[in-house]
Amino acid sequence: MPNVSQIALSAATTFVFYRFVFRDRKLDHIPTVGYSTPFLSFFSAVRFFFSGREIVEEGYRRYPGQVWKLPMLEEWLVVVNGRDRVEDIRKATQDQLSGARSNPVFYQWDYTVGRDVTENPYHISIVRGPMTRNLVNQFEDIRDEMLWAVNDMISCQTGEWVSVPIFQGLVEVISRITTRAFLGVDLCRNAEFRRVCTQSTIELVKGRLLHLFPNALKPLMAKLLTNVDGVLDKIEKHLAPIIEERLEQERLHGPNWAGRPNDLITWILEGAKASHEEPTARNVAKRVILFTFTSTYTSAVTISQALCELAERPKYIQPLREEVDSVLANEGWTKASVGQLYKLDSFFRETQRYDGLGLVVMSRRVMKDFTFSDGTCVPAGTHLCVNARGNHRDDAHYPSANTFDGFRFAREGGVDQHLMVTPTLDYNAFGNGRPTCPGRFFAVAELKMILAHILSTYDVKLSEGPHPKMRWFEFKVIPNHSLRMMFRKRT
Repeated sequence: MPNVSQIALSAATTFVFYRFVFRDRKLDHIPTVGYSTPFLSFFSAVRFFFSGREIVEEGYRRYPGQVWKLPMLEEWLVVVNGRDRVEDIRKATQDQLSGARSNPVFYQWDYTVGRDVTENPYHISIVRGPMTRNLVNQFEDIRDEMLWAVNDMISCQTGEWVSVPIFQGLVEVISRITTRAFLGVDLCRNAEFRRVCTQSTIELVKGRLLHLFPNALKPLMAKLLTNVDGVLDKIEKHLAPIIEERLEQERLHGPNWAGRPNDLITWILEGAKASHEEPTARNVAKRVILFTFTSTYTSAVTISQALCELAERPKYIQPLREEVDSVLANEGWTKASVGQLYKLDSFFRETQRYDGLGLVVMSRRVMKDFTFSDGTCVPAGTHLCVNARGNHRDDAHYPSANTFDGFRFAREGGVDQHLMVTPTLDYNAFGNGRPTCPGRFFAVAELKMILAHILSTYDVKLSEGPHPKMRWFEFKVIPNHSLRMMFRKRT
């Protein structure tokens, strides 16, 4: 008798074959990189897994300023090139092009986290609202945890070089900082809770596999292929007593009871109440893993890329260190002083331009037929995105675009400087328009603080041997998990 795995594999194979043979032809008017015929496009979709960068670069060369498409296993990915098309997307309304529906569809959250989260995404308003507003108030806690976390990651004596697995170490650092900032010191000190939160990102990404199955099988396959429910069970266990205590205090003393924490749990409970969602530990846990999903991994990738660029280009270390020392000597450690690290900001912005987190960005779901200003029409249901790799490596936007220039954006005193958090039509790292990454202000402050501390405290270099920074899978960057860096505490 065949087991469940064999049945699932047979169903997935049959479904994928059926999907390619009878692939939707509504996008035939849009040019394709790779095969466009229903059956042969399967081979181009497989190639995209391992050669995404070459395909995206080819699309930028062949169709400058235009709209084109490439096949993925589950659907066509429509890609736009150039500033004019970015402007079209920026000006579109949410009922035309939805950024909020992009990740839920791509990672199939309806079947892993639950439709209640995808249809009622009030967590996005939390990031734009109280999370961003409270950054100044949280700064001391963030800095305190950063000092402890970095010291634990780089455990060395003055003059002694130590080797650190940089990506894994930075995931732990970012996890500790964000947990301290948003959930408090008790949960931050709970290693099991942080581990489960980090694991939740891996489980959510596994939802991509559900595209291989018809909708009728997705609820079952979500339980077989991912462990999102198991992760939620463990997070719920930690949150339940905290939430029960807070709800009891509210029943006894009203919504503004004395000593009420101003943290993520409170904001989620308020958001649930405002949107008529039951304030249970399970529902809070669902929102918590989405915050983890959008914060820990991307920040760890960004700062590991910046550290690699510094180690490969040590000429930048002394100018950046001098800026950090000067600003901190005059201003001390504050959010405002971190904001004055303009050379460091330029270095991060250039790292995002040069390396990046993805080949394509500004992912949108077309909610109803949308027509670009050049007359190209994309039908409802289309997965649409911007060619960041092409825009960021275009000499017309950035002279010598294939050369890393850490101070490319730096201006004296920051006057008229495009900062890392500032989107433009040719700089798309954080997106553009209304769905621009709402957590970028916290993320940038966090990243600059960590790197400023490392620069002022440690010498840094790459370990011996080959050290590729990253590779690409589909359009996502995959950092080198085995990469090690050397640190030595400065005198």
